[in-house]
Amino acid sequence: MSDDHQATATPGWDDVPVLDDPPGDGYYELTENGWGAIIGWFSGVGRMVRCPDRLPHRYTEVCIDRYGTRERTVARSAEDQQMIDDSINEYLGDAGIPARPAGFRWFLRLPTGYTGPEIESRVNRGVGRLPADHVHPAQLAPRIREVLGDVYAGR
Repeated sequence: MSDDHQATATPGWDDVPVLDDPPGDGYYELTENGWGAIIGWFSGVGRMVRCPDRLPHRYTEVCIDRYGTRERTVARSAEDQQMIDDSINEYLGDAGIPARPAGFRWFLRLPTGYTGPEIESRVNRGVGRLPADHVHPAQLAPRIREVLGDVYAGR
């Protein structure tokens, strides 16, 4: 087959540009879970950028016992991060989407007139209209794609 007739590969996660630092205004950092990843994917890899994740991830442990409530901040371990990444990729896989590379923060370029929370809210409302038994990512994916297609139509 000649070069001018070769099929073009579908863009994937590796095609998302890498920046040294997070982008500025006009971008929204996607949540670090399967929901954020699926919103990014169906918005289009051409609408995302990523940067290396250099944040010191921490979480708060709360202990409640007869002496009261105590909180302490704990660093996220490599094992914790691996569980998060595995969970995101399992969710994506269940929706028929390829696994996302680890070690990055992902940002979505916002369409004019939208904030990140507004896009998430619109997606939530869109999937909320599905039958109550539609809870698997593969069942949600077509509706998420449709909602985000509407958000980005003509943009």
